[in-house]
Amino acid sequence: RHSRYYFKDGNVVFLIEDVLYNVHRYFFERDSTHFRSILESVKGADEQNPIVLLDVSCSDFDEFLAILYPTDFRRPTEKTTAQWTSVLHLAAKWGFESIQLLAIDNLTATAIPVDKIVLGRRYGISDWLSGAYEAVCTRADPLTIEEGMKLGVEDIIRVSAARQIYGCAKARYEAKHLSNDLADIFGLEKPVEDAS
Repeated sequence: RHSRYYFKDGNVVFLIEDVLYNVHRYFFERDSTHFRSILESVKGADEQNPIVLLDVSCSDFDEFLAILYPTDFRRPTEKTTAQWTSVLHLAAKWGFESIQLLAIDNLTATAIPVDKIVLGRRYGISDWLSGAYEAVCTRADPLTIEEGMKLGVEDIIRVSAARQIYGCAKARYEAKHLSNDLADIFGLEKPVEDAS
């Protein structure tokens, strides 16, 4: 049983990663056509016959339920980008439109451009893409390894091409340091200094 989201008066039990959640079906029936159809076909989802939610992590579901059951009504939506991404993922997956819009509104204000590119493509948030690409392509700093992993090969190549076209990737150091810099960037063995 989940320590926070197993309510005595709950009337639908979900099983995720061997953890039971007993929550109120009202929210799920009211706001999600996905769950409305599931709950219509289920007479009573209890501990003996819970609704098993596959491809969902407890941490993501906890973040989602925190929106339905806020602990602080003055600041119900204070979350990190990662937490809002979890909420967005499940809201989009299950068709909770108002929660999806809430997540998008909060991510619009807090997400970094690379995250906006990744999430914008994944969830069809086209309003984010132009500004996010422009920010990444015109900034002074190159992409980090972590950002590259998020973006994928195609976007990395396109960002690199745009940076070259617009001169954002101009050399900031002297060419004599190139071999050492490349060794650092690509994890290569540093060249031996010529003593002559």
